[in-house]
Amino acid sequence: MSDTRIRDEIAAMGESLHRRGYAHGSSGNISVRTDKGMLITPTNSCLGRLDPARISRIDLGGRHMDGAPPSKEAFLHLSMYSRRPSSRAIVHLHCTNCVAVSCLCHDDASDVLPPITAYYVMKIGRLPLVPYFPPGDINLAAAVAEKSADCNAVLLANHGPVVAGSSLEDAVNRAEELEETARLFLMLRGQPANFLTADQVTALGSKFES
Repeated sequence: MSDTRIRDEIAAMGESLHRRGYAHGSSGNISVRTDKGMLITPTNSCLGRLDPARISRIDLGGRHMDGAPPSKEAFLHLSMYSRRPSSRAIVHLHCTNCVAVSCLCHDDASDVLPPITAYYVMKIGRLPLVPYFPPGDINLAAAVAEKSADCNAVLLANHGPVVAGSSLEDAVNRAEELEETARLFLMLRGQPANFLTADQVTALGSKFES
């Protein structure tokens, strides 16, 4: 796919996420890996009003090549790509329900959402919580790299999810599934609920989308 088509796809996906309430104001960022680095949304940009021509290009070392200045969270994307060579796109959102889950106390930080549905298990599988770091803290890169090698998504404490996929469409679909699962989790808190059993989760293993 040409860079022009990738830029157009990023803008279209950004507009869709913003219009449906998955991104607010200038929060969130989207990237697509290319042969020479990645294309990523610019800093302080609204996902709902992206100009494809201004989308930033950086190399694998994080050097700005062209376009507007990249998101200040570009290092999150680079660190996740470094541990997930098969991933081609990453979506980072500040979506409401995921952020709410990221603020809760969890007994097991290695997996903070239960297996509510088969679709969540197949698309996300396990969701580790990355400890809190201030926005833009470069130390967050190492923490994300550590947690993301065998996970499709991580949840940044008091911040939001970072979700990888085999394509931009795949990453967006996974991010949407994660946000809806977080919403279900919050709705069900304190209620008797039947989640998938360990055997049921294991049986879905052959369908797991890594």
